[in-house]
Parts: sequence; structure tokens; C-alpha cells
Amino acid sequence: GELSGDELAKVVRPITTTSGQATLVEMSGTDARSGQPATLVGAIVLQPGQAWFYKLMGDAQIVGAQKEAFTAFVQAVEY
Repeated sequence: GELSGDELAKVVRPITTTSGQATLVEMSGTDARSGQPATLVGAIVLQPGQAWFYKLMGDAQIVGAQKEAFTAFVQAVEY
């Protein structure tokens, strides 16, 4: 469903990358296929004339354990 402005602020935050600012999104819920708890961590990196999207999604514990490495990867990518 739709998120209110307050709810959106809880799942979206800016991060700094080698190429400037990006947006990091983190949401938790239930995987539609498995019915198990799942987490999604995504990043949106805007560049002149293009947008890059990165996604880490799956089991909540595994995603939680890899979130820092995922974020570091997104921050280090050079365009």
C-alpha cells in the first residue's frame, strides 16, 4: 500500500557515494512466494541521464547481516 510522508521517512535515507548522493531504501514484510519474513534493501543512484538501481532482498536475517557490505558496495561504485 501507499506510505504516508512520515512512514516514507522511516524507510528512506540519503547516503553519500563516490559520485554524490544516493537514496537508500529499507523495507520489511512477507515474501509473497514463500510466506516467510523478508527484507529489501535498495539503493537509487542518479547520474546525468541515467539512474542505477541496486537491490538486496531475501531472508530478513541474511539481508540484515549483509546490509553493511551492500551499502559499502553501493557507496564505492564509480560511474
